[in-house]
Amino acid sequence: MSGEKTEKATPKRRSDARKKGQVVKSVEVSSAIVLLFVYLGIKVFGTFFYQTLSLMFSTFLSGQYAGQSEASFQGVYFSSLKYFLLLCGPTMLIGLLAGLIINYAQVGFLFLPDLIMMKFDRINPLSGLRRLFSLRAIVEMLKSIIKMSIVAYVVYREFKANYWQMPNLVHIDVGEGVRLLLDILSAITWKAGLTLLIFGLFDYAYQKWEFEKSIMMSKEEIKQEHKMMEGDPKIKARIREIQRSMGMRRMMQQIKTADVVITNPTHFAVALKYDQSKNSAPVVVAKGKDLVALRIKEEAKKHDIYIAENKILARSLYNTTEVDMEIPAELYEAVAEILAVVYRLKK
Repeated sequence: MSGEKTEKATPKRRSDARKKGQVVKSVEVSSAIVLLFVYLGIKVFGTFFYQTLSLMFSTFLSGQYAGQSEASFQGVYFSSLKYFLLLCGPTMLIGLLAGLIINYAQVGFLFLPDLIMMKFDRINPLSGLRRLFSLRAIVEMLKSIIKMSIVAYVVYREFKANYWQMPNLVHIDVGEGVRLLLDILSAITWKAGLTLLIFGLFDYAYQKWEFEKSIMMSKEEIKQEHKMMEGDPKIKARIREIQRSMGMRRMMQQIKTADVVITNPTHFAVALKYDQSKNSAPVVVAKGKDLVALRIKEEAKKHDIYIAENKILARSLYNTTEVDMEIPAELYEAVAEILAVVYRLKK
């Protein structure tokens, strides 16, 4: 059937889809890369995190801010804010940088203001219900459930392997406790990130398959696209006709500047102009055959341009040159003889 979508999308179809925000992108891959970068950040800034956490626990457990006074509350607030920025700032920056890198790697630079514009069909309850219970929404929900289940299992396994150390936290030094917590957090982060990355690679393959399927075209759509890109044959023919007409008018206007018109005498006519200050050789200002040649000769007579009959030269000039081109070197001598006659007659 001509309406069946069996053909791969054309470059134009892909470009149009991109302009609408339809690109291959996996959220799971982005999340996995961000987690793995955060893990690297913990490893790189591990000593800094260890010292900051130790200082934070020492500060709050020392009783420095004990009491119900306003100064105590302000001290707790500003200290909490300071430690939050020190601990979360580098991690958030690393995660942000990783997110930008992986998103650019997947879709490149893509800014689409139309997608953030207010559209009333997006708040239509019926449209919302259709999207909510669509096949895509169900697939995405199942993917989210599977993803969360896998990550939860990884986190559970890591805690199960280390839960026996938790009661010892109250008996060990603050620094050792912080180091233990950082080790557990680091292990959870890289294992969850690696698990998400494996899941994300499968998801990316699925997203690519779904995207390619969604932009497939029928043979009729490809034909219509080619027509639109190439234009209506009638319109193109009309444009060519107009261009020829304009070119003919310009060429006829240039004949009045010619020094000589060399003819066949009935089939070919070539008008030449030689300006030593601008060109190193005579230039063709007009040429034509049959009816166009006849018009060139009529125009030459109107402006009193010398017409020289030379069958071989006229045919050679017509076949080897175009309008506004200098004549080839092998025809210099023959043309020079004719121009010499013309100049003598003018003098």
